[in-house]
Amino acid sequence: MLTAGKDSHRLPPGSGRSMDLLQLEHFLAVVDEKSFSRAAERVFRTQPAISQSIKKLEEEIGAPLFARDTHEVSLTESGRLLVDYARRLLRLRDQTVNALSELRTFQAGSVSIAAAESAALYLLPGRLRSFLDKFPHIKLSIHRRPMDEIPRVVLDREIDLGFVLEEPTFKELQSTPIHTDDVILIAPPQHPLAKRARVRVEDLGSERFIAHHGCTGTMQKVLRVFETSGTPFQVAAELWGFESIKSFVIQGVGLAIVPRITALRELQDNQLVHVPVEGLSIKRQTYMICRDTRYLPDAARELLNVVTSHEWNGKSACLSEV
Repeated sequence: MLTAGKDSHRLPPGSGRSMDLLQLEHFLAVVDEKSFSRAAERVFRTQPAISQSIKKLEEEIGAPLFARDTHEVSLTESGRLLVDYARRLLRLRDQTVNALSELRTFQAGSVSIAAAESAALYLLPGRLRSFLDKFPHIKLSIHRRPMDEIPRVVLDREIDLGFVLEEPTFKELQSTPIHTDDVILIAPPQHPLAKRARVRVEDLGSERFIAHHGCTGTMQKVLRVFETSGTPFQVAAELWGFESIKSFVIQGVGLAIVPRITALRELQDNQLVHVPVEGLSIKRQTYMICRDTRYLPDAARELLNVVTSHEWNGKSACLSEV
């Protein structure tokens, strides 16, 4: 004849879906302390409150967790099974709370940035260094993107912050003006134009130019200036990067019209010279864009503050296209 075991008495079946972590904490306190009264002291509750919490947990699970036919605390089969899962759930809760706390206190987190070449190489390093000195545990990801793609990836929240040359047309995007940059003519110091007191656009018709293949917006403005003055713009080579363009200019292959920020180091070292040109006056306003700042990561908001609070003047790095 089969007899029922100690755990054969079943409460009405329950899904357990409404059990909460506090109940599991009380359950483990009883397991560890092997006493309802000591468990109550451990979690700063009364013994009746702990007993009620365990009873409610048993009702939600649909099975008793402790055998009640002895004065000693004894786990049932369901109770033994629950112990491991309860510890894992509470450990996961603690890890989650710690991770969220680290985000709030900048002990962890990340910021994604979309910028084109001149921003990524010439503007951002100085600002990002200041940010990382203050928040060394934040990871920064810089994605080089074509200028026309940046508003879309920010709009889609693929990227936290973007740097562009025009205010975006998407009403969901917020924009902050950062700096106005100049487009300048650069030449090697030994070039004849570098020694002239006055240079006009018309004087450049016989010169060869090194152009940036991806800098379409700036190039269109430059071409309009040359067309207005009836001066041909002769392109000797199209390259993909400003570093290569500067190298070609230094080697005497041709001249270039570039954002000032991209040539600051070479100008200061006298490897290149800025040749002022009458009639060539192109300024570009740079914007930092993002979606609603209320939903930005905390670290992204701090970086936004670092960038917007910087005084972009004098020889400070400024932002340009590509």
